[in-house]
Amino acid sequence: MKILLSSLLVLALAVPAFAEPGFQGPGAGQGGGFQGPTAGIQADTVAKALKCWDDAPVILTGNIVQRFAGSDDKYLFRDASGEIIVEIDFAVFAGRTVTPETRVRLSGKLDKDGMMEPAKVDVKVLEILK
Repeated sequence: MKILLSSLLVLALAVPAFAEPGFQGPGAGQGGGFQGPTAGIQADTVAKALKCWDDAPVILTGNIVQRFAGSDDKYLFRDASGEIIVEIDFAVFAGRTVTPETRVRLSGKLDKDGMMEPAKVDVKVLEILK
């Protein structure tokens, strides 16, 4: 029994040594996280997102090109297929600096408030890509 417990303890202490170095996904620097495919995404480009229904999950890759005057959480996002307004709370930036030249991946949901307002993405996760 003691040998089994000792073996489990050694294994438990050794597992963190096998973690992938340089992980930059959600939770990076916070003890790790999952790195792999995401299921259930309805749109991966701005053009596809603009055709989706309200609350559809989206992941967009491109650049945040400007902040809207008078707002601390509304930005213009651009990818190869077009532009869309994104709402990013200050906490989502997690102290990281993003410029128009910074390539990012944004995960969130599409928000279509009404007929007269443009669609936007409520961003929950911001990843900086290299």
